[in-house]
Amino acid sequence: MLKKSNDRRAVASHWMHFGLLGAAVTFLATGCGESGGIERTVVSGTVSYDGQPIEEGMIRFVPTKDTAAPVSGAEIQGGKYTVDAKGGVPVGSHRVEVEAYRTGAAPAAGEEVPGVEGAPKEQFLPEKYNLKSELEVTIGSDGPVTEDFDLAK
Repeated sequence: MLKKSNDRRAVASHWMHFGLLGAAVTFLATGCGESGGIERTVVSGTVSYDGQPIEEGMIRFVPTKDTAAPVSGAEIQGGKYTVDAKGGVPVGSHRVEVEAYRTGAAPAAGEEVPGVEGAPKEQFLPEKYNLKSELEVTIGSDGPVTEDFDLAK
């Protein structure tokens, strides 16, 4: 009986060491959350629609053409944004997508969504600024960069 218990401990110890070794190899291979060799630049600026700052929204930089990199973005608060996560926006050409949110109409009695309080947020910008964005920008390596967007109706 004692022999089986020791065998189980030895097997468990072996797998624990194997797991720790695997975690260490993964950590060393991926680094500490760096940008993975992609050159990036911090991008910030303002976003307005019809002359008014977008109070709440999202901005995304979607790589285009020969820019092989992930999408990056940030929240827009009070008409301002800063993309600095993982070092910022990858250097290269990007399509810019902007979404702006405002409080929508309150649901009618009996149509409330469980777990959601108050009126839902609605995205109010035309598709030409998000789903079918026509905005393009090229981000250089000489950052930080300021990119302001004044979106017309």
